[in-house]
Amino acid sequence: MSTIRLLVVNGCSFARGAELAEPDRDSWPALLGRELEIDVVNLACDGGSNRRAVRTTVQHLDSIRAAHGIDFGQILFVNMWTALSRNEYHDSGIEDGPVRPDLGVRPALPGELHWQRVADWKAAEGDRPSKAYLRHLFSTTGETVNFFVDWLLLEHHLTSRGVPSRFAFAWEILPDPIPAEAVPVMRALRADLVFGALPPRPEETFREMVFGRVPFGDWDHPLAEGHRQFAAALLRWLDADERLRFPRDGRSGQGEQSGQPGPSSWCGR
Repeated sequence: MSTIRLLVVNGCSFARGAELAEPDRDSWPALLGRELEIDVVNLACDGGSNRRAVRTTVQHLDSIRAAHGIDFGQILFVNMWTALSRNEYHDSGIEDGPVRPDLGVRPALPGELHWQRVADWKAAEGDRPSKAYLRHLFSTTGETVNFFVDWLLLEHHLTSRGVPSRFAFAWEILPDPIPAEAVPVMRALRADLVFGALPPRPEETFREMVFGRVPFGDWDHPLAEGHRQFAAALLRWLDADERLRFPRDGRSGQGEQSGQPGPSSWCGR
């Protein structure tokens, strides 16, 4: 068992820390990293889709590992799943800036700005591709199946490299009941890697866990107290997992590299 040296997080604005004054300090990934005494790389993107989270994790995890000089087994990957009504497409002729007041913040990943976000929130702003996608291509059943397939492929990709992975939900993103077509794929997933149950109960999702108990921002994001509460819940869950070992445990993993972790600002944020 290797000691975890780096936390890599992906997801949407709920994982990035949107509406926090200092997300690099106060978001739940930052808080979790400090408590576990490890560096953090946060790949999350405001308005990002689940497909984007899978894509960017697969594209950049090798470079992140190399930049920090560690083994794959010393990385803990945590993904926070977001709305099924989001997707993305690539357009080499368009760049979507890394920071836009109307579209949020994106991490500075190579080539990332040519990937265009598709979502209901963009459709409300008049974005034609988003409107066309939701009108002609989106179905709850289809996207639930696609979501579980993408999740299963990501889980197997990480396992094949020896990367410990865990998964959580930003809010209640799944339909109730789960469409029959999606149930076999969902059952192929490892529920023991999920914070809470699969599918999660409302109180096991970030938003619903803290809603009505802590302040929220104008764009419906939990603020600092909400992130503290969710980070504390994740910390209790991870601490209880005997498959994981962290520097603060005071034990050294077997077969580890001697190199020190690199800077937590790998992704340019």
